[in-house]
Amino acid sequence: MNTATSAIEKEAQQAFLGLLAQPLITPATNRILHRHVLRHQRQVTDHARRAGYRIQRVGRAVRLIRVPVGGRVTAPPRPTGAPGRRQLALACCLAACCEEVSTTVTLQQLSDMVRDLTGAAGTPVTGYDPEQKPQRRLLRDAATLLADWGVLRRRTSDEMLLDWTEDGAGPGAGYDVDRDALLLMTSPDVLAAALHSPEADAEQLAATRTVRQLRALLETPAVVYADLDEHDADALRKARGLRAADLTQMTGGTVEARAEGLLLALPDDPDRQPSVADWPRARAADWVALLMADLAGRHGTRAPTGTVRLTSTQVDEVVDDLVAWRGDYMSKDQKTVPGTVRSDAETILTELGLLQVHPDGSWTLSPVAGRYRDPDITLLGPTEPTR
Repeated sequence: MNTATSAIEKEAQQAFLGLLAQPLITPATNRILHRHVLRHQRQVTDHARRAGYRIQRVGRAVRLIRVPVGGRVTAPPRPTGAPGRRQLALACCLAACCEEVSTTVTLQQLSDMVRDLTGAAGTPVTGYDPEQKPQRRLLRDAATLLADWGVLRRRTSDEMLLDWTEDGAGPGAGYDVDRDALLLMTSPDVLAAALHSPEADAEQLAATRTVRQLRALLETPAVVYADLDEHDADALRKARGLRAADLTQMTGGTVEARAEGLLLALPDDPDRQPSVADWPRARAADWVALLMADLAGRHGTRAPTGTVRLTSTQVDEVVDDLVAWRGDYMSKDQKTVPGTVRSDAETILTELGLLQVHPDGSWTLSPVAGRYRDPDITLLGPTEPTR
């Protein structure tokens, strides 16, 4: 393979990964990714098809659609900053209101339209009250979501107008509606597939096994055999070489095969892949989570599947050990506010897919946490360490 061909293939792989991280794009939301996706549309579409996705284009807007496979949707751990149900509901209401907009629109106008929509008889969404500041803030955040997805394009730069949420006075921010992106977002067939995907029988599950394996390796931190049913686990063990080849071609990454399961490691590119978590960073919460994972992995009870279990009391003991060992280098809150160290570790490790916290406060560490064993941390002073 010559250098030019290699560069083209790499760019196509980056475009596919970019769409996984940002499934709806327009020139306004991500100009470079949009250009790369269109330039390599055939390869990107082929990569998507192999994993059971669908690429749909309307005008200049492009969307990667995660079609449910075998009645199931593969989902990574939920990020801490993910929008809540109410914000998502208001975003859907805003999108419905945007269908009625033919020119520009202000946030105040959208607010009135959402109020009328949610106040109508039979509407399943709880009524929106623009007289309440918390609700105005949620609507503003919902509009920001639509802007991130490319449905709305903000025209306003006047900070005074952007403060509409504080008192509800004035027109608020002004927006253009990208009707191509709106159509992709509210596509009836996509909504029907997401909301009414039929349950699959054993035959359908067997027929979609390869696609489900690729989905899990692409979208989750790791695929652990113990989390699969017996047939799926056995099939993945036997086909791990084929799946590794598929994913290398699609993403440029490599599949790490361990006794407990498989994980996809994406290329260590100077331009960090948007689908790769930026962790650990040089901040107290991150290195505390890193050390907590290491200490918990050593002190918990290891199962044959590779997981490590700790009772809530054992977790507290690990926290105490870490504070005694490295407490001088922790942040002010970690030093003075009880529970901060444990909360920081649980939040970060759960979001990364390395930890499951049970209702009784006990921990189960994923086998993948073993990749971070013996972290090399250099402590520079009584403020923040680096790794």
